[in-house]
Amino acid sequence: MSSYRYSSLLLEGDNIRLLRLLPAKDEAAPLQCKLHNYSLQQSGPRTHLYEALSYVWGDSTRPLPKFIFIDTYHLPVTVNLHAALSRLRDHSFERIIWVDAVCINQENLKEQGQQVQLMAKIYSNAHRVIVWLGEDTEGALEDIRLAANGELERSKNEINQQAILNLLQKPWFQRIWVREQTLNHNYQTTLTQFD
Repeated sequence: MSSYRYSSLLLEGDNIRLLRLLPAKDEAAPLQCKLHNYSLQQSGPRTHLYEALSYVWGDSTRPLPKFIFIDTYHLPVTVNLHAALSRLRDHSFERIIWVDAVCINQENLKEQGQQVQLMAKIYSNAHRVIVWLGEDTEGALEDIRLAANGELERSKNEINQQAILNLLQKPWFQRIWVREQTLNHNYQTTLTQFD
């Protein structure tokens, strides 16, 4: 099993990579992907829609990193990213996603610097921004949804306040990028469990 080697990305213009997350009927199957170069300058009504994933990388050393497969090569990713991609993978259809840890060559500092400059444009051009908060958020998100729709009485017994507090203390909400870009933009942001 060989490690994935990134192809060059034109640093002039607004060129990025997009991840094609391939479908699998077996949830335990390895995550199979492909990477494609994409020009944000050519975005328009006839270009392919993509989603952008907003998440916290998590510790890349503990526990041991997981792997995704790009073509026949493996690429290490954090446990948190692996969990997010596993939940996003469909049984029948591929998904096109921009994911910073995979779509940017993390070993190329020049590319990293150029791509960071494009992040606001990457997120704002995305058809949808998906926020991954982790596996343990379902109860809190459901309570928030019910309360927002007026379907939940305002008693402390019916709302799991501790679960909501734990949700709001997740590292994703502490990121400066989240405060500056994701929550202040007027594009659709989806807080979801991917159910």
